[in-house]
Amino acid sequence: MKKIVLIALLLCTFSVGAAPVFPSLKSCMEADSGCALALKDNFLMDSHSGQRLSEMEEPAGAMSGFWLYRDGERYILQEENYSQSKTRRWLVFTYDSGKVVLEGAYVFSIDIDMNTGPYWHGYDCRGDAKPFAVPTKDSFSEVALEALCGEAEGWVVSGGDTKVPVSAKGLAVSVPVYHARNRDGSATYLFAESDVPDLSKLVCLSNCVDAAKTPERVSQGTAPLRWGEEVTLCSDDEDIYFSCPLDGGKTVSVCARGNSKPTVGSVQYRYGVPGNIEMVYPKNAVPPRGKFFVVNATEGSASLNIIKFKLGTYTYLVNQAFVSYLTVLKEEKVVFRQRCGAGSYSFINRAALQGLESRPKSAEDFR
Repeated sequence: MKKIVLIALLLCTFSVGAAPVFPSLKSCMEADSGCALALKDNFLMDSHSGQRLSEMEEPAGAMSGFWLYRDGERYILQEENYSQSKTRRWLVFTYDSGKVVLEGAYVFSIDIDMNTGPYWHGYDCRGDAKPFAVPTKDSFSEVALEALCGEAEGWVVSGGDTKVPVSAKGLAVSVPVYHARNRDGSATYLFAESDVPDLSKLVCLSNCVDAAKTPERVSQGTAPLRWGEEVTLCSDDEDIYFSCPLDGGKTVSVCARGNSKPTVGSVQYRYGVPGNIEMVYPKNAVPPRGKFFVVNATEGSASLNIIKFKLGTYTYLVNQAFVSYLTVLKEEKVVFRQRCGAGSYSFINRAALQGLESRPKSAEDFR
C-alpha cells in the first residue's frame, strides 16, 4: 500500500523552476530577421556592411550544416553533423559593431557502448569575456572553439566517464566544464521531452552560473534554486552527484572528486548551508566502497533513483523523482523527510551509477 501511495505522489504534477537556456530563440537565416549578423554561403558576416568575420567559410558538407540564431544580445552558431557520430556544437557569442565577445560553447556527441547501447556525452566551455579578434584566418567556428576549449576540443568529446544513457522522457547529460580553457567541475543539462540535444530545449540543472560573470556561488542557504543559479555545498572542483535546497532552508548535497568506480576518488554527503555545514559523511575524503550505494527503485512508470548510506541505526536516502527529497530512517521508521524547495528539480548525476556500488531496491526505499 505504501508503494502505491508513493508512486501516486511521484506521478503528481510538479513545477520546474528552470527555463530554457535560450528562452527567446529566433532564426537569423531569413533576410528580414533583424539580426546584426547573417550566415551567407557559410560565411558569418555583418548584415549591414557585408564584412566577413573570417577569411574561410564554415566547413559545411554533405553530412553537416550550419545555422545562425539569436537570443536577445547573444548569437548562437549551430553546427550539426548528420553522420553516425551525430555531433552538435553550439557556439555562443555577442556581436556589436564588428566587436565579438565569446561567451561559451556546448558540444554534444553520440557514442556506442557495447553493453548499454548509444549514449550522449560532451563538454561545456565558458569564456573569459575578452574581445575576440575578427576576421579570423580560418573559419570563425574553428578559431572560436579553439580559443574557448583549447585541448578539450581534441579529446574530451570521446571520453566515456560522463556518459548518460539516452532517455525517451528527456535526455540528461553530465559534462565536464572548462572555464578559460581550465577544468572547472562539471554541469548537467536536460533536453526536456527530447531524446537528442535540441538547442530550443536546453535546460541547465547544475553548475549553471556563468563563471565569467558570476564567480561566486549563491551564499545564502535559504535562497531557492533559481534559473541560472545553484545552491550546493560542493566545491568548484567537485562533481555534484545530487544537490538541492530543502523546504526547511537547509541544503543537502552529495559531492564527488575523482570518483569513476567505488574504489577510486571520494564521495561525501553534506547537510547545512554554505558557510555552516552541519553534517559531513564520511568525515574524511575516502573512496565510497562499502559506504554509499545507488538504487534504481523505479516502479512501473514512476522513476525513482536513490543514493543511500547508513550511519549507526540511521539510514539516509536522497531521492530523485518527480519531486526530489531527503529521507532519514531510524531503523525502519521515518524520522525526517523534506522535499526539495520550490523552484528546484534535482537529479542524481548519472556518473554516480559508475562511481557507486549498486544495490537492489528494498522495502526501506519506499518508506
